[in-house]
Amino acid sequence: MQRSKLEDLRRRIQRLDEEILALAERRTKLAGTIGRLKLTLGFPVRDYETEREVLDAAEAHCRKRGLDPTVGIEIVRALVAGAVKEQEEIHEKRFLGSKQPITILGGRGKMGSWLARYLYSRGHAVTIHDPAGPLPGFRSVQDFDRAVDGAGVLLVSVPLHAAAAVHRRIVKRKPPGVIADVFSLKSPVLESIWAGLDAGLSITSIHPLFGPDVYLLSDRTMLLCPCGHEKADRTAAGLFAGTSLGIVRIPVEEHDRIIGMVLGLSHAVNIVFTEALAKSGFSSKELRRAATTTFEKQVRTAAEVAGENPRLYYDIQHLNEHTPDVFRLFENALAVFRKAAASRSPRAFEKMMERGGKFYREP
Repeated sequence: MQRSKLEDLRRRIQRLDEEILALAERRTKLAGTIGRLKLTLGFPVRDYETEREVLDAAEAHCRKRGLDPTVGIEIVRALVAGAVKEQEEIHEKRFLGSKQPITILGGRGKMGSWLARYLYSRGHAVTIHDPAGPLPGFRSVQDFDRAVDGAGVLLVSVPLHAAAAVHRRIVKRKPPGVIADVFSLKSPVLESIWAGLDAGLSITSIHPLFGPDVYLLSDRTMLLCPCGHEKADRTAAGLFAGTSLGIVRIPVEEHDRIIGMVLGLSHAVNIVFTEALAKSGFSSKELRRAATTTFEKQVRTAAEVAGENPRLYYDIQHLNEHTPDVFRLFENALAVFRKAAASRSPRAFEKMMERGGKFYREP
């Protein structure tokens, strides 16, 4: 009897889940209609004030009905995320620039293939050159010189350790189109960039600050690193015209010093963290059983880093001329931390944490 009642209650919950999902579908379709209207009116996809109002209203509605506000907020947050995705798909398909022939050197790589799919979806004629062979679904040219010469825009997305040699080869060829590398570091190709500009070539440099698993460009950033050729800069930026991608301009000469901190240091912290755990004598399972919130957050990030391409992460450290400076900062900070933690007085530790809080509060 009791088991029959339990099964009946579960069936009722299942029917309610189906009703909720049907309503979510209707809401998403309405969001699509709003997205097309925003496109017509020239409004951006994200309206953070409206999103905040929707979440506040959900919280108030939950309190009125005696429901845990966390439940309502998480449900509405997921619905808002679905609406944003629906509207962004509409906006991302819009194309405001001119369609042109684009060749991607290294198009079989993860970032190269992402660029190929993205640019093809925007109507460009995309050609791939990669010694590893063709990318299924795309035109491929195996001859390097022919691939370079035929490009209106040449995107260079080869492995970082091959960057200098490939870029020099491109410059020596003197192609008529715009040349834009997408390297995580610029110092390996700086000499070649200056030589190409002196030879009258159209050169710029970009760095997408996201991985090849990204589907939508909301809240994503790309660095545009001007090299002194404004037309090339406009062409590279124009490839992302009308999307929600944020473009930040950083002089190409400054790129690697900044990346040494935001990529090099963050990679180093997470790799060293994982190395310490791996040599601690504890298993991952043992540590996770006693995990604090801070530990769980750190492990999630560190695990993502540990699963990335080791050669790329090595190159980011090894080929950046600013890496020794980053290591000195890291080692000095660890020494300060160690001394403060060992001190008989907590004051040094407090001052260290106060400096950190002030740093993060600064605009």
